[in-house]
Amino acid sequence: MEELLNYLGVSFTISKFLPYLLTILIGIVSSILIHKHISASKYIRIIVIILITALPFGIYFSIYPIFEGDINSEGVIIRKNLDLPKNKDLLIIALADCPFCNQSQKTIKIIHQKNKRIKAEYIIVNGTKQDSIRYARMLNGFASCRTVKNSVPLTQTIQGKFPSFILVQKGRLKKVWNNNNFSVRAWDEVVSCIE
Repeated sequence: MEELLNYLGVSFTISKFLPYLLTILIGIVSSILIHKHISASKYIRIIVIILITALPFGIYFSIYPIFEGDINSEGVIIRKNLDLPKNKDLLIIALADCPFCNQSQKTIKIIHQKNKRIKAEYIIVNGTKQDSIRYARMLNGFASCRTVKNSVPLTQTIQGKFPSFILVQKGRLKKVWNNNNFSVRAWDEVVSCIE
């Protein structure tokens, strides 16, 4: 359902939380409809109504849990002067063989589908040309890709956490998120910053 809402153009944050609200509503409506048909003691009826109300939400939550990173957008605003490309909006700092870095490509594709003007680039720290080619093949044109060797200032900026996402505006570093706090709220922030 979340993907359908994203496809329909709803913001990432609303797409994440609307299904939970709908499951609560389904539970309430179901308990109201079934309430009159339960012939048991008052306490049993109350317990059954509570279970029916909570069941749809519980099932959806067990399949699609909400993590802390889904709620907050704790990007760090950093005032360092780094040599960043002026023609890119979002930089993804990755390691060549990092599974979380590979998984971040799905997120970047979703963000790009929401706002096609976003120019993203993967920067593979201490990678090889083959790593860059492999990433580029997986990205299918949603983002460019390159490797860097001397990456000490960049690694210090992201505090050694991979992947990290850097929002760039006019060649200046605006905000940095690591993988744990690059949430749907951060996705909405990136999409809305790039016009």
